[in-house]
Amino acid sequence: MKKNKKFGFVTPLLIVLLLVVILSYFVEGRSGISYVALGDLVINYVQSFYYFFDTILFIFAVGGLYGALNKVSGYKKLLNKIASKVEGKKDLFVIITTIIFVLLTAVGGFNLLAFLFIPFVISIILLLGYDKFVALSSTVVATCVGVIGGIFLSFRDGTNQYASSFTTFDKVAGLNGLWDNIIPKLVLLVLGTGLLVFFIVKRIKNTRNSGEVSNKDVFYVEEKDSSKKEEKVKSWPIVVLGSLLLVVLILGFMPWNSLFGFDCFDKFHTWLTGLKIGNYVVYTSLISRNITALGRWGDIGSYMMAIICITLFLLLVKCFYHVKFSEFSKGFIYGVKKMVPAIMVLILAYSILVAAYNNGFIETLITKSADSFGDNVIMASLLTIFGTIINVDLFYIVAGVVSPIVTSLTDNANLNVYAVLFQSFYGLLQICGPTSILLIVTLSYLEVPYSKWLKYIWRFILYMFILIFVVLIITTLI
Repeated sequence: MKKNKKFGFVTPLLIVLLLVVILSYFVEGRSGISYVALGDLVINYVQSFYYFFDTILFIFAVGGLYGALNKVSGYKKLLNKIASKVEGKKDLFVIITTIIFVLLTAVGGFNLLAFLFIPFVISIILLLGYDKFVALSSTVVATCVGVIGGIFLSFRDGTNQYASSFTTFDKVAGLNGLWDNIIPKLVLLVLGTGLLVFFIVKRIKNTRNSGEVSNKDVFYVEEKDSSKKEEKVKSWPIVVLGSLLLVVLILGFMPWNSLFGFDCFDKFHTWLTGLKIGNYVVYTSLISRNITALGRWGDIGSYMMAIICITLFLLLVKCFYHVKFSEFSKGFIYGVKKMVPAIMVLILAYSILVAAYNNGFIETLITKSADSFGDNVIMASLLTIFGTIINVDLFYIVAGVVSPIVTSLTDNANLNVYAVLFQSFYGLLQICGPTSILLIVTLSYLEVPYSKWLKYIWRFILYMFILIFVVLIITTLI
């Protein structure tokens, strides 16, 4: 039974993979009809480890981070302290947490990076006695709502996978202004957040009336220590270091220059890397020539800088709390092992992308469908949904789905409508799609079956679907 919980995504992913194989028999790829062979599927699975190694390593690092923190008494004290302080207003705490995650994504530009802080918040919510669905809604779903109405949601430009500037769905659709779609985005953001809060509050009331309780032993291992030493442990260093980690990640991954024209970080980095003592270049020789300026940490298209920040954070925590290296490493390894089932499922999702991309039929399907139906919002929505399910990575969604649809458009008057369409449906699929990275990792780790999740979340998906279409219709008429 436990195995089924962890691997609840396998069946829907295998169905999608089978669909990819079948389509390859009927739709031309880059070299005509080229079937996706069964042996190639095995090769694609192995290749995915290499192609998306940085994402996999980031998820492992987050698992190791919380496994190690479970060996730190200051961290456990912080969780209990927060839970006890908000006990009297815990419903309000859940609502505020939901809003924070929405804004962290919509304004701070976080998406998968939000997963770095999700286990911490889920631990507190579970300690407060709420169930896993409330915890997931307040964190994962809130992050996805932030994507749907994201004001500063950004990603790598599809013109260069490894060394590119950041762009947005608006820019991909041909809009140049940062604020061109601010009104529909704000409507989706505000009303989407309101719907989510309503949905969460309703769940809280239902579980409270039914007497359901949470499983607290998930991200947080409760180990009481009756010694006086634990009473003297301070939790504020964890708070300071965690806050610093959040600020540094926002500064590093938010594309300040590309979005706002703010180039101070670029200029400072240029000055810093140019410092010399005689002919000796100080920065590149002592630190690194590969660390880019703040605001450009995503330019290389990876999470390596986030992994470095996690490593430094752990080293500082270990030094401050004087945790034995053997205990710290034991906890880290435990956390990494907990992530293995989620990673194995995630690799299956990535192998779907690799199979479709290597064959090339998805490009033909999207391009011909978009050309045939022209400026059709419904068809563009269906193609976006289909392409998002097949292409787990946002870069490939933009390059292989969004760009061909935009190219096929004949009326530039409605470019703003399509920009909202692409972003909102991409965000919606992250809540329920079987290839959503955030959903795969979190549900697998919490051992929540995918079928149970869909049974719980389908009403909210329906509400958001209706809201998105209403906003699209109004945006078209204005």
